[in-house]
Amino acid sequence: MAGRTLAAALLLGIIAQKSSAFSFSPPSQRTHHYASSSCLYFSRAVKENEQHQNQQQQHSHSLLWEKTLEVAPDSYVNPAIDLAIRPPEKGGTGILAIDDVKKDTIVLCLPLEQVGMIDAASILDSAPEGEDAVFDMLNVMWNKGVASEKNKKKGEDTQEGERLAVLVGIIAHLQLTRYKDKTAWTATEVKEGHALEESRRLGLFFDAMPLLPQQPTPNNPLQHPFPTHFLYWDDDEIEQLLQGTMAQTKAREVRAGVGLVIREWSAAFLKEHSSMKQSEILNAIFSAFTAVLSRSFGDEAGRDLDGAGRMLVPLVDMLNHDSEEPNVSWQWHVGEGDEEKIKAGRGDIAVTTLKDVKKGEELYKCYGWRPAWDIASSYGFVPRLKKERWECSVIPLFPAVLDLAPDVIATPNQISNDETSLDLLLESNYGVLVKAVLAAVDAANEIEARQNTDSGSEIASKVKTDRPAQLDRLEVMSLFRPPPALTENDFPFARRQPCVVVGTKIGASDQITSSNQQYHREALKKVLPAYRAAASAIAQLRLNHKNGDSSSSIQASQMAMAAASLDKGTDWDEAALKLIRLGINDRIQTIKGDGKAASTWLAQSTTVRRLDEISLQHRQFRADMSSDIREAELNVLHTLYNELNTLA
Repeated sequence: MAGRTLAAALLLGIIAQKSSAFSFSPPSQRTHHYASSSCLYFSRAVKENEQHQNQQQQHSHSLLWEKTLEVAPDSYVNPAIDLAIRPPEKGGTGILAIDDVKKDTIVLCLPLEQVGMIDAASILDSAPEGEDAVFDMLNVMWNKGVASEKNKKKGEDTQEGERLAVLVGIIAHLQLTRYKDKTAWTATEVKEGHALEESRRLGLFFDAMPLLPQQPTPNNPLQHPFPTHFLYWDDDEIEQLLQGTMAQTKAREVRAGVGLVIREWSAAFLKEHSSMKQSEILNAIFSAFTAVLSRSFGDEAGRDLDGAGRMLVPLVDMLNHDSEEPNVSWQWHVGEGDEEKIKAGRGDIAVTTLKDVKKGEELYKCYGWRPAWDIASSYGFVPRLKKERWECSVIPLFPAVLDLAPDVIATPNQISNDETSLDLLLESNYGVLVKAVLAAVDAANEIEARQNTDSGSEIASKVKTDRPAQLDRLEVMSLFRPPPALTENDFPFARRQPCVVVGTKIGASDQITSSNQQYHREALKKVLPAYRAAASAIAQLRLNHKNGDSSSSIQASQMAMAAASLDKGTDWDEAALKLIRLGINDRIQTIKGDGKAASTWLAQSTTVRRLDEISLQHRQFRADMSSDIREAELNVLHTLYNELNTLA
């Protein structure tokens, strides 16, 4: 019963209730959410001493920087860099150059064994079986991930999300344990064992992480660390502010996934932290998710399941993000012949400059390319466009409602009976079509690969560009849409519209955008086979309707021929480009219309409902982020639409 209660608390929006108790200042060029202005946890008055009071006066990140370097004698910090503690509205915590630094200079080198790297494998490996319900549960999840990874090598699906969730569970469990350790009246209130030992070993890092629950002090106002992360939005904000964007799909996926995880974890967490309120446990789990999503590193060198694991590394994660002009990168560093140290979680992380860095400039690392809606779902911010960057939007694969008889004027009776149209927002109608399109594109790619091999032209296709690898594969995603007017009375619920992801390099000016014309054309070329196949499917559906045989299935072979441009009887390129143009127009109108509706709702919600000042701030931050997401998509759509006109 208790487990169901904790899971239900999430679904009832308990997180929205607590968020109003915190304050936050908006980031400018933001990255990690180092929003707190002092240590997050404080002992009760009976445990305070002079040393603790002095530490309270020092910023938690400054304290972490200083103490970590003290306990890591083999670490190296270039004297030309230093930690910068700034207000959140001016960029928050970061690392600055306090002197000129040349290209290819190592500015930071940290031995993982000494600085307190946090990864799931090493903590779970040393956890005694049967001692701790949370660790036992997470071990089961981890082992499922190991088995899944082995299956992956056999071509089967994996559960990568479970491995990330395991690290989240460890962070939340250790944070709650540390919280009890620092606030307990008596030693008997805290359970001795592996969790307590690990929470103390990593305590300095945890104290510097912006996680809840927080304890108030007279001179330290509470600050909510993640006001823009989707996990902390309320349902109305997700529905209204993100309507019509792919970010809404991502937000729903993230929130639903976390909800399912909490259901599975409830019993174990309540058993180990029975003295704490359910809201406090939820606080820790939610905050652990946001921390791992925004601050963890992927380990390409082989740590944790052959590179599939995640880790948290102190100090290195204070580097902020810039996807356009990063000036540093990090990599594993070991001596010659010591590669095995990497797999054992040893060795160093070395941060090296990619270009000359001038005095006063901040060190920026690129976290990896992702579209605006996706980076918002992990980091809670949208990078501002400074010059140019790769960006994505989505284009509907099919119209929301397909006119099956475009050359015939339907009678009122036919329209009312829905005899001449097909609702393609219903999965029962579009599901088989999407599968057929994907199969047709796969077949077309195989045909093209064989033709390139036979003609010897495959070398040209391997020319290196900075185009993200994710954009080289066809990806179909679902966009939430309201029901069409013709069918909303019969099915009055939100639908999903299948859309193709399309990306190009956008610019901050028309001149920059025009200079990237080759990327715009390449973007259209990449998705053209999918729309050829879709056009073929539409043609077959209309022919079947005309012949009075609507129950007939579409021919996948015809779609594959169209996708590969082997059907010379029809100009499928023209049909495909028409579909793309209609889809882009639909998306532009949808984004603009829903953007206006979001602004109207925002104005009404802040006047009709009495929100406190902090809640108003948070809502405005979220509205601004929603606008940035829309602007990024619109930039891509307008750019590609203009390119379509040059091809006409």
